[in-house]
Amino acid sequence: MKDYQLTWLAQRVTTQTTAVLVPFYNEAGDRTHFAERLAYFDGLAARHPELDIILIDDGSTDQPFAADTEKLTHLSLSTVTPNGQKIGALYTQIKALPHQYIIFTDFDTELQGLDNLPEVHDKLAADSASMGCYFSMRPTEGNTPAVQFQMLEYALERASYQFSKNEGSVPIMPGAGCLYKRPIIEALLSRHSGLRSGEDRETCLLGLELGYTVFYAPQIQALTQPPQTFRALLQQRRRWSQGFVEVALHKAAFYRNQMAEKTVLGLRHRIDMISVSIFLLMPLLLLMAFLISSTVGVALVLAWTALGFVETFWLYSKARDEFRTISNHKLKLCLIPFARVLLEVPTWWRVIGRVCLNKLQGKGAYA
Repeated sequence: MKDYQLTWLAQRVTTQTTAVLVPFYNEAGDRTHFAERLAYFDGLAARHPELDIILIDDGSTDQPFAADTEKLTHLSLSTVTPNGQKIGALYTQIKALPHQYIIFTDFDTELQGLDNLPEVHDKLAADSASMGCYFSMRPTEGNTPAVQFQMLEYALERASYQFSKNEGSVPIMPGAGCLYKRPIIEALLSRHSGLRSGEDRETCLLGLELGYTVFYAPQIQALTQPPQTFRALLQQRRRWSQGFVEVALHKAAFYRNQMAEKTVLGLRHRIDMISVSIFLLMPLLLLMAFLISSTVGVALVLAWTALGFVETFWLYSKARDEFRTISNHKLKLCLIPFARVLLEVPTWWRVIGRVCLNKLQGKGAYA
């Protein structure tokens, strides 16, 4: 890991047990929104004096703190130069901290249930093999179809945590809401490749590869601001899918071992790879099916639809409580298979096409 320079703009770090790190980059374009988010985290720090909340500018060129520092009375502010991207900024900051635990969150995320941290700390202290935990990720409520879709998708993902809890694994510790033991995360980030899109996924896998475990802490919620339109959601999903490809290629040997050992993580990766293949092949297979006959085409569509319903409601049956705050969730779940196809097919064609083009141009698979 390259060396970066850490500069404190406002240092209020104490000897508390836990630090909350909030990295961001060039967020000051919308001054009103930026000021609101600074005020939120300053208020959060005031309500939770047992936490040290640190906002980290990871190499921004617009110097966003210049007009706002004097208004903040509880936050710590720092900047890392030169631009080290998210991983470089976090690693540089963590090396300078004395805390036992590090919470990661995003600039547009709100944390709730932090009063339950002592319970989480006790569980971590009792298990030397545990590197941390991940919070309950939830999109903030909204009435647009895109937000409603994401609320269901997030709930389905939380339901899938049930299958990993005995193994102590998870495909990704979300950077918007998770907690690590500080010595462990410092060691993991020192080994990180610095990949841009899949940084959180790689960090988690580095720990699992070393034999550490994780657990789900639903008593703490991370409320994230979701894309409000399907167009914006498509752009976000492309970034996430790019991150999946980055890590799948970079950690291919680890994934192969997991699949060979038939772990839950390996099974999840195999299912993900099959799903991606289906989304890529679906347009071609449908075209071929309808060229054979309309009956064959319709039968294929119905079969895929039935498979989507089975998968969706099977996950729903494993953790019904995750859906209880979503109105009319059963009816809305019926639309999930159709919405997912419309979102995932163009996403994966775009991402895999970019990977192939980069290889042809000699730039590397995920340049």
